[in-house]
Amino acid sequence: MSVWETLLLAFSVSLDAFALSVAGALTSRRKTVYGALMAAGFFGGFQFFMPLAGFFAAASLQSFVAAVDHWIAFLLLAFVGGRMIFEGVTGGGERLRDGEFFEFRRMWIPAVATSIDALAVGAGLAFSGVPILVPALAMGVVTAAMSAAAVYLGRRLGKLAGERVLSVAGGAAIILIGANILREHLAGN
Repeated sequence: MSVWETLLLAFSVSLDAFALSVAGALTSRRKTVYGALMAAGFFGGFQFFMPLAGFFAAASLQSFVAAVDHWIAFLLLAFVGGRMIFEGVTGGGERLRDGEFFEFRRMWIPAVATSIDALAVGAGLAFSGVPILVPALAMGVVTAAMSAAAVYLGRRLGKLAGERVLSVAGGAAIILIGANILREHLAGN
């Protein structure tokens, strides 16, 4: 696998985490640095470890993951996005302040949802005989950098509208990302 192929792969798997980081930053009240560190740590960490897990479990997981990865990602993202929309529509301002997107307890679901494709990539690399460490490291580093940058972008965009509007918009964006993952997989089959 060439350097360019590795970087293209890393960039490709990081796009969902980038979009979620922008959406999460739209409603965050925490310091931007905190959100950027949480996004980089969770999304980058999962994008590094999930391909390793997929690589080492390739024989038993490949057919199962390929068959349902898009549904799992869609359902997890729909849950996160639906919750954000609900909080925005019902005026859940207190809930938004008390339970932000960039909290340790809330970051697990989006991180897993955006890294399921990396799990499948790791399994695919195992079957093609490509060593996993460099691609996994590239996926983790690129995703961490893009997620941190996305938080800063989201904060800038967040100053343009109100909290409730942004919560609904961010939730809708997250659901659309999940729907796009589902659409891409269903169209490819």
